[in-house]
Amino acid sequence: MSGLTDLLIQLAVGIVPLGVAYLAFRSATDANRKTQQTALLQAERQAELERSKVDAEAFARAKTIYEDALSQMERQLARMQNQAAQVNADLASEQSGSTAMRDQIRRLQAQIRALERTVITLRAQLVAAGLSPAPASETTGPYQLGHPPRSQPSE
Repeated sequence: MSGLTDLLIQLAVGIVPLGVAYLAFRSATDANRKTQQTALLQAERQAELERSKVDAEAFARAKTIYEDALSQMERQLARMQNQAAQVNADLASEQSGSTAMRDQIRRLQAQIRALERTVITLRAQLVAAGLSPAPASETTGPYQLGHPPRSQPSE
């Protein structure tokens, strides 16, 4: 039995290094796998960081472009408001001038009607005095702005 015991001892002595070698191999394999996973995760994080950096730069450029466009639109709006205020002021001035002209036209028309009545009265006085009045010419006739001549009283 001593041969068997020796064999078992040699076998046990031979198996221990094999077991240690196997455990070392497993540990190395696990370490390599974890190292690869860590490297992949680190590469993904780096890629995500790069994407974030690119996105941040694109956002900053877009923000600058939009802010510039907004500033330009605000300047254009201010110009349009100034122009609208000027147009309103011009319109008020024109309306005031138009009202003044209409008032003047009404006064002139009233004066023309008064003068026409005076001419009619004077013609009637001439006829009553036995004189023949001169015929009304076109330049002194009973014309009003925009109105046809009124009929003259029969002589």
